[in-house]
Amino acid sequence: MARHFGIKRVSVTQWESDTTKPALARIAELAELLGISEQDILKGGKTPAASRPPKPPRPETPKVEMIPGDDLVGARDFPVYAAAMGGEGHLIVNFEQIETVKRPSILEGVRNAYALLISGDSMRPAFNHGDMALVHPGLPVARDKVHIFYDHPPFGEAGEAEAMIKSLVGWTNDKWKLEQYNPAKLFDVDRIDWPTAHRVVGRYDAR
Repeated sequence: MARHFGIKRVSVTQWESDTTKPALARIAELAELLGISEQDILKGGKTPAASRPPKPPRPETPKVEMIPGDDLVGARDFPVYAAAMGGEGHLIVNFEQIETVKRPSILEGVRNAYALLISGDSMRPAFNHGDMALVHPGLPVARDKVHIFYDHPPFGEAGEAEAMIKSLVGWTNDKWKLEQYNPAKLFDVDRIDWPTAHRVVGRYDAR
């Protein structure tokens, strides 16, 4: 604790023996360091657990299923598109296929299903740079699932689109409530700016 605050050990000993008190400017940081409330420090005792507000549960990173090779089916007809890094963690997706691979069984028979080669680490550890996100564009949006959001419907006349891959926390009539993992951030975007959301149902690890 002395090292943390850059003070002498004797100063901490004096706090413990109630000879002196910590400076008020240090109370909040000290309480956080000890895992107790500021009132506990100021009153010299620990607030009963029942009277303390519960800590909110730490959200867990949703797991994205890794598809093993044994689950690949059929001919190499599954399209893979590339994404390049854009500003503010966005992706620029080009809809010219860079390759075709065997189709994962979870997307067998799904029209317009595709894989997107991920660029960047904003969704690590769910997705690392170079992983392929496996996308089912026909599924409805769902909370706590990873989606790819587009600034306009893909596969139209335009050869590319701006996109972002994020976890969907919730939505209103005019907002998407999104989460990214690295760095951890919750934020809202306007649905009018990102009208299309495609559900991610799995991934291939980077090769």
